[in-house]
Amino acid sequence: MFIGKELKLRGETQLKLDGIFGTIYNVQRILINQTDRDALYNDVCQTFEKDSMITWARISKIDDNTDIDNLSHDSHDNSLVSYKISYEKYQFGYLILKFSKNQQIDDDLNKVLNNVAKDIAFSVYKIENQGKRKKLEEALIESKNKLGERIKELRCLYAISRLIEKRGISLNEIYGGVIQFIPSAWQYPEITCAKIVLNDKIFKTQNYRDTHWKMTKEIYANAEQIGFLEVGYLEEKPKIDEGPFLKEERALIDTIAERLGKAAEYVQMQTVLHEQETSFRDLVENSLIGIVIIQGGQIVYMNSEQERISRLLPEMFNKMAWKYVHPDDVDRVGRNFKGLVSGGSKRIDIDFRFYPTEEKIEIKWVYCRISTVEYRGKDALLLNIIDVTRSKHMESLLRIKDKMASLGHVTAGIAHEIRNPLSGINIYINALSKIINDKHNSETINKIIEQMKSASDKIESVIRRVMDFSKPTEPKLIKINVNEPIREAINLSNVTLRKVGINILESLNSKLPECYADPILIEQVILNLITNSAEAMKEVKGEKKIEISSSVSGNSFIIRVADSGPGVPVQLKEKIFDPFYSTKDGNTGIGLSLCHRIISDHGGTMDVTTSKWGGAEFIIEIPFKKRDEK
Repeated sequence: MFIGKELKLRGETQLKLDGIFGTIYNVQRILINQTDRDALYNDVCQTFEKDSMITWARISKIDDNTDIDNLSHDSHDNSLVSYKISYEKYQFGYLILKFSKNQQIDDDLNKVLNNVAKDIAFSVYKIENQGKRKKLEEALIESKNKLGERIKELRCLYAISRLIEKRGISLNEIYGGVIQFIPSAWQYPEITCAKIVLNDKIFKTQNYRDTHWKMTKEIYANAEQIGFLEVGYLEEKPKIDEGPFLKEERALIDTIAERLGKAAEYVQMQTVLHEQETSFRDLVENSLIGIVIIQGGQIVYMNSEQERISRLLPEMFNKMAWKYVHPDDVDRVGRNFKGLVSGGSKRIDIDFRFYPTEEKIEIKWVYCRISTVEYRGKDALLLNIIDVTRSKHMESLLRIKDKMASLGHVTAGIAHEIRNPLSGINIYINALSKIINDKHNSETINKIIEQMKSASDKIESVIRRVMDFSKPTEPKLIKINVNEPIREAINLSNVTLRKVGINILESLNSKLPECYADPILIEQVILNLITNSAEAMKEVKGEKKIEISSSVSGNSFIIRVADSGPGVPVQLKEKIFDPFYSTKDGNTGIGLSLCHRIISDHGGTMDVTTSKWGGAEFIIEIPFKKRDEK
């Protein structure tokens, strides 16, 4: 109210509920409580006229054409005062007050009465707009109620959608959850019950019972009815669109039934997909082929076989960095892969060598097929990688055997051709020795003859070695403690090794079981390996060591010969067992090939790796049992 502000002009101590201010207070109460315009005007005038200061009061309406000046008999009569009754752009009339003669009307009182007129205008404005406002409020309430109903429906549908989208949820869990969401979406949730019948299963609310006031909708999945949905009221309610139900509720039950059908289809599809995916993943994870998918600069899948082969290999292709590819294969691998990623080809097949670990201790061979594919809607690279190291090793062995077989035919012929004249030379030398024994200078002649015989014996020794290489004798396998020929080889080498400053370390398993082997050939192999190690350490500065050890691994015994020399470069490890391959000048390159063949004839394997000192370490593995006993 406007009046409140102006009453403070006189101060709280001067505000009393008597006189003109008491009258104004009563007028304010009328303005607050009265709801009819004419009654308000009448009550206000009567209240003012009760005041001793006012002779009479009148409110003129703006439409009664009253001439306010005619209300005064004396144009100079200052006791007649009018105040405009207006609010904002609306004008309703005038408040006209006739004060008693000689009554002083000061500015403060004028201000207060002027605000009373404004309060009257505001009250009239409210009364005239009250009908319109009531209708608006009713419409708003109705709209709000309808909106609330739609919100309830949307919340129900949203909750159902969230439930259906959960990964791994079963159809029973979906239907059991949906049935609990339904009552809150209807007009009268406290008396709403629901039931879902799915084939031979029934889901229902705790308060469910059969009722006369219900609506139903069939549930279809893959064009086949699998059940129905029923929603009902436990009490009778006024009829609206479909019995006591709204048309929006009919649309809602139809939508829920449709979604339940879609949920059944979705769960069935997910079950099938999961079974297929599990079967496919089992096949991929248990495959003998390494499988990798590269997409967007990321390795998005790698199966367990590829992890066994090497995790470095997929990273090389992902980053196109070939630091772990064998130097001889880098150019070929890089060129082929570049042609694939640039769109020049859709698939490449390539085999190459690489280092499976960062230490670059060993080399593996792989056969790799790389294809461009689409994976989950985006371009990707599919790598199929096969570890062919063993196959390549077997190929190498077959190649060596082929070389040796071919060499055998040639050397056999050469040895035969040389041996015959050598035999004659030896006969003649022996005869010459007998003839000249009685002559002078026999000592000199004998010395020359001895030198000739020595040279002849050396030629014979070379021929014998060539013959042994081309036709090695079958090992004579007997039951022995393999430590014995190893110690024999160590004892034979000890003196020579000490002279050149090489310490030989022995670490033989004293509890080694007996095995079948040829002790002479095993000793020959160990001697050859010790000799190779000693020659490799000729230029080594610092401590020179050779360690020979024996141990058991499963059904085989293991012999290791390790040294502190320069070691065997990784790229040469595949070649050192080839016949006539040697990195030393003047060496025949037969020694390691012969050792390899002897161990193969025992049914074992021989390999080379890096020792703990960084040198070479030869590893021999021979089974305990003879081959025909396996």
